[in-house]
Amino acid sequence: MKQIKAYVRPAVADHVIDMMEDRSADSPGIAASELRVYGHPDDSDPLERSHLAKLEIVVRDEDAEPVVDIILEHAQTGRSGDGAIYVSEVTDAIRIRNGARD
Repeated sequence: MKQIKAYVRPAVADHVIDMMEDRSADSPGIAASELRVYGHPDDSDPLERSHLAKLEIVVRDEDAEPVVDIILEHAQTGRSGDGAIYVSEVTDAIRIRNGARD
């Protein structure tokens, strides 16, 4: 399994989620939160603060690339501050309710 963390502009987060739901009958569950982010855009000296939405998604290995493609297609404006996507390996998932391992 893969975990995808996508940091996107808050204005496009709902649209990205809607597109994932529209394109897949088996759309993944998504955790979404809004964040304040501090960084150095374009290698500038002063630290800048901005707001982003974080989408966290866990999918089967074969579904990771299509999900990344949807995020890129619907979150990309071409301007600085569009965000970032990180994909990592999930070694185990345990359902708290019943202890089931997926």
